[in-house]
Amino acid sequence: MVRILRTAAAALVVALGLTLAPPAASAAATYQVKFAITASTAVSGKFMYVWDRSTWQYHVVQGDGDSPNGTAQLPPGDYFAVARYGYFRQRNYLLVRTFTVTNAALSVSFAESGAKETGFLTDDATATRSTAAYWLEVGPQDKVGFTSGGPAKTYVTPYAVTGVTLRLHELQTKAGSSAAVPSPYRYDLQRSWPSVPAAPIAKVTTAQLAKTVTTLRAQGVNTNAALGSALKDKWSGSYLESPVQLPGTVTEYVTPGPTLHRKLTLGAGDSTLVLPDRALPAGSSAGTTVGAGPFMPRGPGSSVREDGELRMNEPASYADAAGSPGSDVRATVTGKLTADGAVHHYDQTFTRRVAWSQLSTKIRSEWDFRASEDGPLPLIDLGVDVSGLDARNRAAGAVEITTSASARGGAATVDKVEYSTNDGAEWTELDDASLTVPASAAFVSLRVTATGDQDGRLRRTVIRAFAGPAAPADETSGATKITNVVVNDGADLTFGVSGTRVFTVAFTATDPAGIAAGDAYLYHGGYSAPDGVVLASGPADCDKISNTSSVCTARFTMDVKVDAARNALSGAWTVAAWARASGGDGFTDRHAAGTVGVKRVSKLVIDATPEPVTKGRTITVTGTLTRAGWESWTYQGYGSRTVTLQYSKKGTTTWTAVKTAKTDTSGKLKTTVKAAADGSFRWTYPGDAASTATTGGSDYVDVR
Repeated sequence: MVRILRTAAAALVVALGLTLAPPAASAAATYQVKFAITASTAVSGKFMYVWDRSTWQYHVVQGDGDSPNGTAQLPPGDYFAVARYGYFRQRNYLLVRTFTVTNAALSVSFAESGAKETGFLTDDATATRSTAAYWLEVGPQDKVGFTSGGPAKTYVTPYAVTGVTLRLHELQTKAGSSAAVPSPYRYDLQRSWPSVPAAPIAKVTTAQLAKTVTTLRAQGVNTNAALGSALKDKWSGSYLESPVQLPGTVTEYVTPGPTLHRKLTLGAGDSTLVLPDRALPAGSSAGTTVGAGPFMPRGPGSSVREDGELRMNEPASYADAAGSPGSDVRATVTGKLTADGAVHHYDQTFTRRVAWSQLSTKIRSEWDFRASEDGPLPLIDLGVDVSGLDARNRAAGAVEITTSASARGGAATVDKVEYSTNDGAEWTELDDASLTVPASAAFVSLRVTATGDQDGRLRRTVIRAFAGPAAPADETSGATKITNVVVNDGADLTFGVSGTRVFTVAFTATDPAGIAAGDAYLYHGGYSAPDGVVLASGPADCDKISNTSSVCTARFTMDVKVDAARNALSGAWTVAAWARASGGDGFTDRHAAGTVGVKRVSKLVIDATPEPVTKGRTITVTGTLTRAGWESWTYQGYGSRTVTLQYSKKGTTTWTAVKTAKTDTSGKLKTTVKAAADGSFRWTYPGDAASTATTGGSDYVDVR
């Protein structure tokens, strides 16, 4: 799924971090300046801005955003003005004017016809713009511009004004790619112009760019994600993102030199993995791996004793093996600080359950430490790495587990490493670094204990640190149950060659203690390695209907061109659902709680000849059965299907089956009948697991 931080129609202040200086104090004499946009169609969502070119002081322009006009009261001086507006997913405009106020009112016009298209042109004919940010940097601090995606083009008035720079940041991916069919490459391009030329198209060749391959690991289960970047020094206020699949690889072609902030967004945008800032030289660079497990806190926190008070601040986020910190808004964190004489105990637990991850469901850190003086607390930190895991962080056999320990202000050593294959119910001490994972294990949990030279101790437990060879089974703890799973109110999800469906997945969850939370998602294919995934837009809303039961409703949006852009993704999709009880350990996770049909729309046309026809003569009935192609985005002939010809006699509303016919490889139909009486013919198809039922229009035949 392509994620766009803000569309072209969004407010500028949010979209591109516009930070305008306060308006100038009114001079003794000001004059009214009237602004007007000359556009090809009605202007809406318009913003106008004016700066004094000598001081870059910003002045307010009054006017309705849906009007092409505006006014400002300005003292004498030289000015720079911008009109910003757009037509959603079509085109955007940054129209520029300079003018001078002397001692009288004046009118200033912005001509849309004078603007020129801006953007990038590469030598890769298969690449097309995925998303982009184009903006003007005005004076020392202000920004005005667009973040938009897909087909929307941006037009800028050519100018040469000292103190104003046009900046471009654009992602290009393979044409036709989507979340369901991610692009194998990504062009991450930047360019700036201190003055805008008459043809502001930045031409680049692949040979001029930096090239690297980024490997993306999954957290136990295949899922969709988005890889994002933003300029560090000249930030637009937007992360530009392109869809990727986990696990997978993407070849990145990047403008050499500029430093980029980077992140991987997972789920419905509610979780991120922050990658290291990166600046690449021209030519090939070594690849990197993102998302290698186990996921756990890495690096010290900032807990201190200050004025005799302990202030605990340990990272609750989890990080991958490379140290890239992760955050998850659906996770819960608890911390408890106690003391036993001079020894303090801090117990912190990070718990999460999300659709796109099976790993690190609970991370518990138990510290013992002494803190006699103000300053950083002498806590212990751990490093745990596992080699031999595959692209889904799964062990197929033997793995090597490497641990390290350090103390803040001292030294520490690892005393014991334990593992569990039943989520911590039983633990076995590891004698050396090598572990042969049993074939029956779906997950491996780790527990590491370390001590320091200042009487400190840490025991860290990571439940489901990595996956094992066995397929995970449904889980049930306590008496929690899920029943009555209903998708889209019981109807199939049907798509033609485009379109979006908004729907819900609802289920009843019960537990003697009541229900605290629940969630659901859809997948196509196998549970651990699906070839299609649609996640809910947020956690399910669980509405209490009794002391023991709740109805949990998860909301979804499915775009066929994004989430199902392959014909093979038609057919039955599976619902995975889980629920957690309000008290105790009650929990259930059902991997196949329900199903829904996701179908390609079918169509039928008919032609009966001759018309009119003599009674008793032969009528030839032809037609075509087509269905939506989710790769070509056209309707295609549907071959080898049995279709029924129906007849309705004139003056009646009853349709009767006459005979059946089978489509050829192009979806064509042909049969004959004897003319008996005036009436109409039509074709009907009952549908199948991947295609909708359809009944075509009728063709009337006059029999004489």
